[in-house]
Amino acid sequence: MFHYFQGNLSNPDIPVRIPNDDTSFDPKEYPNVVFVANGKLAGKIQVAHSSDSESDNTSGLISVRVWVMDEKDKNEVTIKPSFNNKTFTLVVETPAHWGVNTRIYHETLIQYPTTLSSTESLSVESPLTSFNAGEDLSNLFIKSLKGSFSNSSVSLKSIYADRVQLRTQNGNIEGEFRAGHVDLKSSNGPIHAKLILQDALDDRQSTVRLNTSNASIDTHISTINTARGLRLDTNSNNGRLIVGALLAKADRASWVNAVTNNGKVECNIDASLSGQPLEVKHETSNGSIVSSIMVPVNEKFKGFCRSSNASVEVNLTEAFHGRFEVDTSNASSAVEGTELTFEQDKKTTKYGHRGDGQSEIKVQSSNGRVSLRFYETGKSTSEP
Repeated sequence: MFHYFQGNLSNPDIPVRIPNDDTSFDPKEYPNVVFVANGKLAGKIQVAHSSDSESDNTSGLISVRVWVMDEKDKNEVTIKPSFNNKTFTLVVETPAHWGVNTRIYHETLIQYPTTLSSTESLSVESPLTSFNAGEDLSNLFIKSLKGSFSNSSVSLKSIYADRVQLRTQNGNIEGEFRAGHVDLKSSNGPIHAKLILQDALDDRQSTVRLNTSNASIDTHISTINTARGLRLDTNSNNGRLIVGALLAKADRASWVNAVTNNGKVECNIDASLSGQPLEVKHETSNGSIVSSIMVPVNEKFKGFCRSSNASVEVNLTEAFHGRFEVDTSNASSAVEGTELTFEQDKKTTKYGHRGDGQSEIKVQSSNGRVSLRFYETGKSTSEP
């Protein structure tokens, strides 16, 4: 299960065997698990939901393997477990600074038994460490999952949780999450997330926050397992945003926001069956916008799509009834559809309304072409 460190530097190949490198715990007595790595060490952490036939399959296990490059560094590594107030904490400590020839690497397995169906929390904090789940964890409900990492990636498969909060620097985040609230943040690394939202335990509307810098965000979201709608904020600096959202029937309004700089925004939203108002904001600079939205039927829709120095293309279903404003500078504007009434119809600016209703859409650009098209529900946006 454990593999040696692979990197540009020489691989640590001297194993460190010290007390507590395999520490078991009762997940029912200690439903909160905390793993912390202090000091300058690299490595990876894997989460598993399985049993070991040679051990008690009702016990959890944190197994830590450590390698160093120099024999003298073996005594600098300690592993300290503690059990307090329903919380099991395991701390790995190493020297705070690396010497010229000092390299310390760890591989840590956090294993929950298959007999366990739910637990309170898992919190992981480790520098220079990747975090992954190589197997399906959808049969283990974790109320709160938190992780903080640096210069490494996060890759999780089929996570089932109420709250997910993950942070990494100079690394990517990818995974499949069934959760009530999701908060993912990366710097200099992309985010790829498939989200199936469920009713949050706090009875609030599901919130999703995805934030990165100098990289892209690609997310696909479904609310079929919740009746509370969605509040989504995706934000990137110098990165492309791709957002897909299926909004099922809800008892409250939803918000879908996608904001970036120097990147393209592509969005596809199906809110035709949500039965509640929807508000959308798509904004970028020096990048184009392409948005296709099946607006809620007989409910208010409010949209704002704006780019500077690039084109904006918005496609809405004919369930839209209300006011439209389309304008640009130094380029052309276009509005297509049925039941259109124009109050102003110029090359760069078109104002008016479609039918009677309270919905509104604003499509804006500077130095870029803007277009708004109303298409028949059930047809492709590319069909005439």
